[in-house]
Amino acid sequence: MLGTTLLAATQLELGDMLFVIVAFLLLMVILWRVAYKPLMKVLDQRADKISGDLDGAETARKEAEDLSQQRQAELTKTRQESSQVIQQAKASAQKQGQDLLDAANERATAIDKQAESDAGKLKADALAQAKDDVADLSVAIAAKLMKKELSADDQRSLINAYIAELDQK
Repeated sequence: MLGTTLLAATQLELGDMLFVIVAFLLLMVILWRVAYKPLMKVLDQRADKISGDLDGAETARKEAEDLSQQRQAELTKTRQESSQVIQQAKASAQKQGQDLLDAANERATAIDKQAESDAGKLKADALAQAKDDVADLSVAIAAKLMKKELSADDQRSLINAYIAELDQK
């Protein structure tokens, strides 16, 4: 078969060969314009689309990663701020509690001092009243015993002497 093809090729005339070459080149130009260019155009568009999608996916991944880092930083910052707020609230509550205790202690001390002062005054008043009563009784007893009236100065000196004796006992 190869021998017949070579034989046929050698028997072709120049005009037929030229016609076949021109027809072949014309067919190649037509195929180039009709099939190859649109096919290459579609393939280039598809390659551009795939490249764009990959770039978009990469950009979206980077944005998502950046957002994730930003959210993590904000979360950390928020946790630190909340921790500070809690610490400040605890410190404030402790300070207020201490202030209340200090105020209560001051109030109790003032009440205690007032009570001591009042008790001292009551004691002094009671002693003064007792002195007056003792003085009156002493004068009355002395007057009955002596059947005479003592002067006010004499009465006071007798009373003071009697009270001095009671204080020593």
